Amino acid sequence: MDAGFERDSRKQLASNIQTFPPRFSGIRADGINNFDLSLFKHFRIREGLRAQVRIESFNALNHVQFAAPNTNPYSTAFGAITGALGHGQRQITLAVKLIF
Repeated sequence: MDAGFERDSRKQLASNIQTFPPRFSGIRADGINNFDLSLFKHFRIREGLRAQVRIESFNALNHVQFAAPNTNPYSTAFGAITGALGHGQRQITLAVKLIF
């Protein structure tokens, strides 16, 4: 037994009663842990001409977003998290904009 769950298919319940409606299927999943950051700096080059330097970062702390655990009681992977969501890795963008 792992974490108190019976994984042997011969000992599982013949009929499993679902207590929550299906729209709550993701209620046991971890929350989204994502930080997006932006930094902007304006420079005056001369009268009527400015430059803006910007750095933007999506998923700045590079946290993994785990998928919901397997909630099928007949599966041998019941309660296990076997994947990650497709939010991707850290992305950093650097840009310079001239304003005149």
